[in-house]
Amino acid sequence: MVSTEDIGDVFVLKVEAVRLDSAVGTIIRNAVVSKLETSKKFALDISAVKLVDSGGLGSLVALLKNISNNQGKLTLIGMNKSVRMMFELSRMDRQFSLLDDMPKAIAFFQQA
Repeated sequence: MVSTEDIGDVFVLKVEAVRLDSAVGTIIRNAVVSKLETSKKFALDISAVKLVDSGGLGSLVALLKNISNNQGKLTLIGMNKSVRMMFELSRMDRQFSLLDDMPKAIAFFQQA
């Protein structure tokens, strides 16, 4: 459901599920928690995700808070139009850094 890799000092999580729900959110959280001691830059590739339900959104908000509390940064990349619209309607686009692709995410982290 979720694969991970390090690109430089950025920990990348690629969600391979079509639906991001609380179960997938738990997998993401566990992967991030295991890296919080050594990494402060996280990119979550959700390009395969077609639907984020309320449990998934709650998991992402908790993840963002956890990363921020540890002086880290999180960006969401590759969001499709329907998922982006849901983020905009719920105003979550103001809380998260939403980027189109990995090169933009790498550039985002280099600015920080």
